[in-house]
Amino acid sequence: MQVKISVFSEEEKRLAHQRTMEILSETGVWIKSDRAFYLLKDAGAKTDDERRIVYFTEEMVRNAVDAAPKRFVLGGRSPRYDYEVPSKESRHLMSGITTNIYDPYTGERRESLKADVVNVGRIFQFAETGIACWTGCSAADVPEKTHCLHEMAAIIEGTSKHVQFELSNPYESKYALEILRAVCGSDEEIRRRKIASVLYCPVSPLTQDKSMLEAYMDLAGYDIPVNIYPMPMIGMTSPASIFSTVCQINAEVLSAMVIFETLSPGWPLIYGVASGAADPVTGAYVKSGEAALVSLGGTEMARYYGLPCAVTGGGSFETMPTYLGGADLIDGIGTTDNGMAVSLEMILTEDEIAKRCLRIGKGIRIGEDTDLTEDIKQEGPGGTFLSHRSSLKNFRNPDELYYSRMFPATLRATTYEKRDSLQIANRRVKEILEGPVVDALPAEVKERIDAICREADAGIC
Repeated sequence: MQVKISVFSEEEKRLAHQRTMEILSETGVWIKSDRAFYLLKDAGAKTDDERRIVYFTEEMVRNAVDAAPKRFVLGGRSPRYDYEVPSKESRHLMSGITTNIYDPYTGERRESLKADVVNVGRIFQFAETGIACWTGCSAADVPEKTHCLHEMAAIIEGTSKHVQFELSNPYESKYALEILRAVCGSDEEIRRRKIASVLYCPVSPLTQDKSMLEAYMDLAGYDIPVNIYPMPMIGMTSPASIFSTVCQINAEVLSAMVIFETLSPGWPLIYGVASGAADPVTGAYVKSGEAALVSLGGTEMARYYGLPCAVTGGGSFETMPTYLGGADLIDGIGTTDNGMAVSLEMILTEDEIAKRCLRIGKGIRIGEDTDLTEDIKQEGPGGTFLSHRSSLKNFRNPDELYYSRMFPATLRATTYEKRDSLQIANRRVKEILEGPVVDALPAEVKERIDAICREADAGIC
């Protein structure tokens, strides 16, 4: 039976929804975008025009939830990486966007560049639990106004898995569509294949941004999935309460859903959850065990509404419970220094952690290949099972007895397991980077994408 963690009863989920609706209907949400504000007002929402506050009703939320697709496929540039959500088992979303990288050749932490984004994709390509690749790090060597376009282009170049990117302003939107046309061939294929999704961050608490939101509003009609991803800090931009933080995240996600579904009913959306705690002394963000609980609570609320979900919390044993909550996508793999830097080696080592956690999540399997009572009867007292056909079979079955193909079992639970594992991963990273690009973009497509980026750069005012 599969191991599954639940943090809310059905009654508690209903209470979370009730508290969310109290927030949305009584306090409201600050809508900074005039386009979004008047879209909602024209749809009949109650508003405070001076403060740009929108108050959301139960009917508005329910209509948005009903309109959002409950199942769709995140396409890979290579179709063999297509991934349907909701899924039966959690997989990784590459994290992003950090501003630094640990150089695999020097070991030094430095500012990340566009070429590093490509390399993140190349390493993520080999992460077995990796499904969707956010850009991992930022490109400091490109114009600020178009940096998201360059990062989008770089991650598409680096991996043939599904990619996720951000747009920081509406100026980038038309060029992002041009890049997707260059890869997919047509608008219809953009809609059908869904090889890319975008990440939208409401501003906690209870604020829908202007620039990023309007950039995505310009994508209406293309069925590009939006991962709505609030990032409150517990005790700073959300209450010092896990339950209330989940309720606030719920309000921020649902209010954004209403905007997207009002603009374009049927828009594929992902319910996102990203949170951490504030250091009570410095106020700095820290990856905490409480973040895993927020992710678990958010996962259950996403399922309460029947929606696909993405949560933070992958990549460390402290957050192992997140893997047992059943989220479709878990981000956090490869990041270090509380999300400020990315390590290519950690993409591979944390992929290993994920595989161990996911094996635990499969639970105790009972079936023809695991009910081996007859073997016990055959051997009897004092026997050995090493030569049994069932032993040979299950030693080769990672769903029963998991062994890593990269990290020797002799490292397990040793004093220097992490250090030695990173050394092994570093050798593998260099092998990948020094080898051929897997599923490389056709030369003419890469040239077209590079030309689009140059055109966008030239048009900056």
